[in-house]
Amino acid sequence: MFQTATRPFRADRNLRLMLGFTLVAQFQPHLAIWVVYLTDYRHLTLTQVGLMETLFWGVKLVAEVPTGAFADRFGRRLTFITGTLVEGAGIGIFALAGTFPLLCLSYLLWSLGFAFRSGNDAAYIYDALAAEGREVEYAQRQGRFGAAVQVAFTLGGIAGAAFAARTSLAAATLAGVLPAVLATGVLLAMQEPPRHRGTDGATHLPYLETLRTAARTLRARAALRWAILFEVMIGAAAPAHFLLLQPFFARHGLPLGWYGVALAPSGFAHAAGSIVSARIAARLGLRRTLLAGLSAVVASLLALALVDAIWVLPAFWAAQFAQGATHPALGGYINDRTDSAVRATILSVAPLGFSLIVMFASPLAGITADRSLGLGFLALAVLVAGGAGFAYALWRRADAGEAPAPAAAEAAS
Repeated sequence: MFQTATRPFRADRNLRLMLGFTLVAQFQPHLAIWVVYLTDYRHLTLTQVGLMETLFWGVKLVAEVPTGAFADRFGRRLTFITGTLVEGAGIGIFALAGTFPLLCLSYLLWSLGFAFRSGNDAAYIYDALAAEGREVEYAQRQGRFGAAVQVAFTLGGIAGAAFAARTSLAAATLAGVLPAVLATGVLLAMQEPPRHRGTDGATHLPYLETLRTAARTLRARAALRWAILFEVMIGAAAPAHFLLLQPFFARHGLPLGWYGVALAPSGFAHAAGSIVSARIAARLGLRRTLLAGLSAVVASLLALALVDAIWVLPAFWAAQFAQGATHPALGGYINDRTDSAVRATILSVAPLGFSLIVMFASPLAGITADRSLGLGFLALAVLVAGGAGFAYALWRRADAGEAPAPAAAEAAS
């Protein structure tokens, strides 16, 4: 039995705590109204909001891999605590900022805290299960945590929109600080998961060696590289949800207090997809699961581009379900091909790529949507179809030509 300084590490106990941390930390009331907060309260245009998103994702791009290596070197739990506190500080400044430079500072901190968390959550889940030889449960467990994120986002959005309608946009945004404070308390009760030795015999590598080992792993395994690129490119649809849907609601006269409710089916659909991801992949296989997910996302964006009506919104719910169904299954594939000593670093590559693509996709969506909302959705559809379709074709060819990775073979046995 693995030991910590105080008690034996038990995967189920710590994963329950992490689920609680996820539900609390992601209950963010400002996310349903932050675009309206910037456009109506701070008087920015969608183009300016898109450019601010470039700053946000640019900071995350620079910080992603270094923070992943920080998690591999100094521990998953400390990384969670650091990121939660920094992100909470950024949200607080965002709510209070009265000038553009302060808004930029808030984005810097908010993004940096986000970078500490992304990739680290999946690494924590996998390492906790690996401590008891239960790696095969990863896709199912990750699906549950992905669902928890969406449920928390959705409920937080409903509460935030209703609170903003009763008080103000600024008050609802400031309320986003409270979840970070409460989540830190949950993190203090969690334990650091023990880690198995990697293929080079190490559990904790020096910081720079962690980066070098992760780079060697990616160079050696083409299928792993293309799988990560697919995850990045299908995520290029994200600005449709966080940037364009709120203006879409405003265009069709939806009251502010109903924004959270209108976004709820998207969150619940994503959660449902995450929960059944392992079952879908087991039945269809990973290849058909990814192809179906890509097709659903592109079809949804095209529907929103071509039909300017509120009743077409359910098409987006289908896309959210499809995205929820692809990520846990793909995450299991990536984790099985990655050593524990560099797991968070490898898992940070997809968020890094996501940051890069959103840096491009957000201003693209904002600039085109200032001309026409439909044109904004169309631009994202073309970007996702071309990028993710290209990555899928190369991943399928590389995966067919590679022998199973040692970690995957061991987990299967």
